[in-house]
Amino acid sequence: MDYDLSRLGSREFEHLSQALAKRVLGPGVSVFGDGKDGGREASFAGPVPYPHSGQEWDGYGVIQAKFKQRTDGVSSGTEWLERQIKAEFTAWLDPQSKRGRRPEYVLFTTNVVLSPVPGSGGIARIERLITSYATQLELRGWAVWHFDEICRYLDINDAVRRAYAGFVTPGDVLSRLLATVTDADAETTELIRAHAGRELLTDQWIRLGQAGASAGNQRLGLGPVAVDLRAALGHPDHPSAGNSEPSRRTNSSSTHAAAYIIERGNRVLRPSQQEKPDPRHIVLFGGPGQGKSTLGQLVCQAYRIALFNEGEHLLPGQVREILRTLRQDLTAIGLPSPKSLRWPIRIVLNDYANAILGGEDVSLLSYLARKINHRATETITGAHLKRWLRTWPWIVILDGLDEVASMHTREDMMSRISDFLIEAHESDADLLVVATTRPQGYQGEFHDGDYETLKLLPMSTKDASLYADRLAHARHLDDPDMRDTVLQRIATSFRDPGTTHLMSTPLQVTIMSLLLEERARMPQNRYELFDAYYDTVYAREVAKPGGVGQLLAENRRHIDWVHEHVALLLQSRAGQARKLDALLEEDDLRRRIRHRLLEETEDPLRAEGLAGQLLSAATDRLVLLVAPDAGYIGFEIRSLQEFMAARALISGPEGDIVPRIESLAADSSWRNTWMLAVAGLFTHRPHLRGDLLNALRQLDSRDTVAMTLLPGAQLALDLLDDDVTRQHPRFHNLLVQHVTALIGQGPRGDLFINGFADILVRAAEHHDQARAMIEYAIKDALSARDARLLTALQILTGWHGGERALGRAARKLLAAAISRLTDDERAAAIVFSVQDWADPIPGLPRHGAMPVEGDSNLADLLRPHLTDSARNTPAGRILLDALEGCPVHHVIIAGVVTACANPYMLDIPVVLPGEGLPELQHACIAVIRSQGIAAWDIGMTFLGILEKLVFSDSQYHGMPHVFGLS
Repeated sequence: MDYDLSRLGSREFEHLSQALAKRVLGPGVSVFGDGKDGGREASFAGPVPYPHSGQEWDGYGVIQAKFKQRTDGVSSGTEWLERQIKAEFTAWLDPQSKRGRRPEYVLFTTNVVLSPVPGSGGIARIERLITSYATQLELRGWAVWHFDEICRYLDINDAVRRAYAGFVTPGDVLSRLLATVTDADAETTELIRAHAGRELLTDQWIRLGQAGASAGNQRLGLGPVAVDLRAALGHPDHPSAGNSEPSRRTNSSSTHAAAYIIERGNRVLRPSQQEKPDPRHIVLFGGPGQGKSTLGQLVCQAYRIALFNEGEHLLPGQVREILRTLRQDLTAIGLPSPKSLRWPIRIVLNDYANAILGGEDVSLLSYLARKINHRATETITGAHLKRWLRTWPWIVILDGLDEVASMHTREDMMSRISDFLIEAHESDADLLVVATTRPQGYQGEFHDGDYETLKLLPMSTKDASLYADRLAHARHLDDPDMRDTVLQRIATSFRDPGTTHLMSTPLQVTIMSLLLEERARMPQNRYELFDAYYDTVYAREVAKPGGVGQLLAENRRHIDWVHEHVALLLQSRAGQARKLDALLEEDDLRRRIRHRLLEETEDPLRAEGLAGQLLSAATDRLVLLVAPDAGYIGFEIRSLQEFMAARALISGPEGDIVPRIESLAADSSWRNTWMLAVAGLFTHRPHLRGDLLNALRQLDSRDTVAMTLLPGAQLALDLLDDDVTRQHPRFHNLLVQHVTALIGQGPRGDLFINGFADILVRAAEHHDQARAMIEYAIKDALSARDARLLTALQILTGWHGGERALGRAARKLLAAAISRLTDDERAAAIVFSVQDWADPIPGLPRHGAMPVEGDSNLADLLRPHLTDSARNTPAGRILLDALEGCPVHHVIIAGVVTACANPYMLDIPVVLPGEGLPELQHACIAVIRSQGIAAWDIGMTFLGILEKLVFSDSQYHGMPHVFGLS
């Protein structure tokens, strides 16, 4: 059988060559990893059973892989291979090449087809070439495994063929699978084909495609508006201050997320093929509306196209047409086609959590089998899928961990996901998992040793413009005048500082584009953006002829209440254990609407009839609410649910609003709703702005834990980043004043990861008084001569490259501060400067010293601050056991010993037992306060541990009470 070697690429062809060499030449073959190979992918020393028994090679030999990216023809391939071999031989003969020992035997592997024509064919030409060098190199034997040879070796080596089946199975992959993998069964293969075709149809649309569409506009396809979003690469060993938010090198270049995921999938990821235990999987972080789910949808579609690439003639006409159109669309945006033809699966984690809450013991494979069987004529079982997992490479998108807000439900679900990963590992499965989540509330559920992090970046003006252009062409294909009008207004909005920050995510650009079809003035904050969108959708539906338009016009306040009530109810339920997330029973909602109408009309018959009409109008015409499953209602877009919940929070008696917002401030599952509510308050309740900022300050003075973590100051920083106070200088300066408290703390990696220095720059440039307060706080921190000094140095480092007045002032302050550093401070700053999340501090050397493990661990630091009773509580024992597994390391710089730890070595449960948590928190605070500047990293690590303890404690108080709302 002829295999398709073209998809392997150089890296995987090298690995395939190594695997075949081990099979054919025996276990004595030593393989070399990626990087400079010194003229060899593998080598052997001593006898090997090749070429056959009785004529064995016996000596030192090397294996070299030669992969040609494009095999245009037999003749050109032969000439290319001749050049490659000549270059290798020339290097071996060059005494300056530093290649070391010359081989006695050489084996070349190549994907090039060599003609067997005697005397003049490629095989003969290569043989003559090697013979001409044999005497000079003192070769005793040689061989070339060309395309046909490798195919024959794959025929007889089932294990290697199976490992690389996703790359080398030719033609119509699913049809030829049975010939490639011996234990694949025809029934499962056909079911997989049918499922992939159905999912290709299902995933062709983007969410929000129908919402707000005017007459004549159709649903928006994924392909015409698809863009590959930019993301920052994380680092698996980076300490993120215990906040468990995604880490990234702030000075690293970004990548395109979908292309990066596909490139990761272009490797054989079977555990048996891994040379070192690097993270195989990816966790993708993104904020509200940044496109995490759509990106997963896009990646899955790319894999489905690749799977059907040469078998589309077997598909129904509708699927064929979508396949061809989508292929063209993805090619147009430069998205690479996958080389490893993984079977793509996207699992919405909220749906999986709800299945678990249904009371069944649902493994991930069983749940997946149920999903496939939902629309299938044949039945597939978990056993079928397990065999398929062992047989064929998979990519599994686990979408939306953040939408499973209940920690108890999340732990239950993650346990089942872990079981699946263990099962996959034991099956030696070629599995790539991509998990998506918001950073808020993430508690490190996806283990850092297994997952690399990608963090979606805000869209640049260029990327947002490109997306807006694709969106306008898709929506107004037949109306070029409207398209040009919208694009002109978009361009104007990008030039307006008041609106450009509202076009940093795909969702925001989509909504802005819809609004600009009918209005020229743009909203100034995110709350106004969603509010204008809802008004636009409502006005369009009211304007349509017929009874539904009139119904909506006459019952606006009831329809508003339905959306707000459902949103608030779902948001409140999301964090409660054993509650279905993001869905409300339709009968329950109908009953609630009827009850509200009965209070207003006192007419049971009218209330009953109108309740059904309003529910139908809300779900069928406005389409913010949808019925994803029979008998259930929910929001299609989570950000719209959060906006409607925010509307509810700032409604009702004014005396209730600020206490209500204050009560939700510390809960991460409410964070986006909270931010929207504050923006709405600034817009619609301006007289409450001062009360709100006072409430934020009070958050930081409640107790010693709050004074250490400063949750109010962190929220104030988020509000500055969201530009809520752009139009309100007085309140902008009050927020800046509050945020400067964070400058007066030791370093916090999570703040710098999330752009602390950049936010301060924007705030300082907005108002002279804000700049003066920030500069004063920095100078105060520089004079402190403790860990606060490092925070100030890092902020100045982030500013020092600027050309404006702030950059000039930062360079001057930074140079003066560096010149005054003591030995201890300089050593601490040098170690700080090389952290993956930090920008290198100018004027300091980059050290290469490796951390040396000391004779103590983090538990030794905490234990003296605990009473015997606290140590012996369940939470105390669990925490101390975890801390004992995290040694304290030392880095010596110019004779100064600095202490550090790697919090990724900590395995602290997401939720600890409740007894003793307060004393553990205060013990952490004592450790933090006792660390000198040389142990700044220890203080930062314990700050992260303190945040975990506070999070655990919050789980025992239930969901926060939404003050003033039933």
